[in-house]
Amino acid sequence: MTETDKTTQPDRAVEVGHGVLFIGFAKASFMVFGALQKFLLARVVDQAAYGAFSVVNNAISIVNNTIVQGTIQSVSKFTAEDDRRAGAVQRAGLRLQTFLGVGVALAFLLAAPVIAGFVHAPEHTSLFRLVAAIPLLYAFYSVFVGTANGQRRFRVQASFDVGFSITKTVLLLGGAVLGGKMGHSAAGAFAGFISAALIILLVAGRKMWSPVGGTSFAPWRLVAFMSGTVAYTLLINLALSYDSLLLRRFAGAALAGWGVRADMLLGAYEAVRSLALLPYQALLVVTFVIFPLVSRSTFAEDREATRAYVRQTLRYALIFGAAMAVVLGARPETLLRIFYPAGYGVGAASLPILAAGVVALALLSIAGSIVTASGRPYVAVALVAVTLAAGTGLAFTFVPRADPGPAMLSAAAASTAAGMLVGFLVALGYLWRRFGAGLPLLSVLRVLIATALAVGVARVVPGVGIVAGVAAMALAGLVFASALLGTREFGATDREKFLKILRRKRG
Repeated sequence: MTETDKTTQPDRAVEVGHGVLFIGFAKASFMVFGALQKFLLARVVDQAAYGAFSVVNNAISIVNNTIVQGTIQSVSKFTAEDDRRAGAVQRAGLRLQTFLGVGVALAFLLAAPVIAGFVHAPEHTSLFRLVAAIPLLYAFYSVFVGTANGQRRFRVQASFDVGFSITKTVLLLGGAVLGGKMGHSAAGAFAGFISAALIILLVAGRKMWSPVGGTSFAPWRLVAFMSGTVAYTLLINLALSYDSLLLRRFAGAALAGWGVRADMLLGAYEAVRSLALLPYQALLVVTFVIFPLVSRSTFAEDREATRAYVRQTLRYALIFGAAMAVVLGARPETLLRIFYPAGYGVGAASLPILAAGVVALALLSIAGSIVTASGRPYVAVALVAVTLAAGTGLAFTFVPRADPGPAMLSAAAASTAAGMLVGFLVALGYLWRRFGAGLPLLSVLRVLIATALAVGVARVVPGVGIVAGVAAMALAGLVFASALLGTREFGATDREKFLKILRRKRG
């Protein structure tokens, strides 16, 4: 090894470490502020306005997240390959977004009546038109974030994420309050959202504007790369939001002429979704860790290492996800009472159901990352498509037949959760066929037993207040952990690994 190599390797390790630290902190902040926005918005607007905001926001989020992730990855990839062409790649990205970003925003604007009609909420057409500005602003903003990521300016990228989260929280809530005084709280919230997106775009553009120099870069290269990632990203974002759109459609049809009641029902379901999605958001970081490991082991044709990655990753993800689901399902009425006003408690029975499904979706996402890393992204797309097809088919079969109240919320949660489970089971079958590895059956049985014991104990704890509910949730977590230790599912080897990780962090 040369002297240069000795110097470069520690520098690269430090660079990666800084990136993980800064981006990890930014993503954690994004999740916290995102949850805070929902919890506080439910307190400053009424339940119907919260439902109206949610159905429109979920629809536009599918578009936003797809554009942002695809653009950032594409710009970052070609920028990282050669820092000297950062400016040329950035200009190519901006030119691309004058067509893609503007085209998507215009399409959403024109399709607003159709989307509003699909969810049986024609009274929200103006809101669907208003939010068309958001993907346009995000499209250009994501180019500058991609430049920062490709140049390894992780501190700057993290500052954008954190700054935008704070700005959006303040302006969205402020806009909701001001709009509420004029009878348009949902529109006011979106006006604040748009203002925050515009501010961060201007800040990012000023900070990350890069000179072109003497290089050039063709925008079509970005398009070619994005086309390979957009399909999977779009389907994943659909899987995260389609249930709320279908519920609003079914509730709107059942409560024809009572749009406010349909919005209130959706508001209650959105409160459930906000809590149920926490296991997915927490386990999302696993996909970023497992991707390079499986990529390396499959490239080296190290089949045993790949099997070990698959088994251990899915096993630990199941344990951690189930632990979160246990706490969410132990006393759901208490959680909703803590974070939301009283009217949102109508969805309490659906929270444990949806939380269990979300754990399956998180494991499916990890499986998708493993499959993609092995060089078969089209299979990952098919797996998510199966989830959507199963969940949608079940929703159209059962949700419209349920009474528009707690029963409809439970039917929506059950249909969605069943679709997620079907997708994950298919993914497990593929992983076994492709790698000869999957979730150990004994691990699944032990986790299910621990979950049943924990939730059962929590449900028999006396008392209905917040204090009793919190105590029951804490007891559920303790029983779950004790059961895993007692069955040796989380044994000495696992504890040793966990302590080793903690020692490294402290060091």
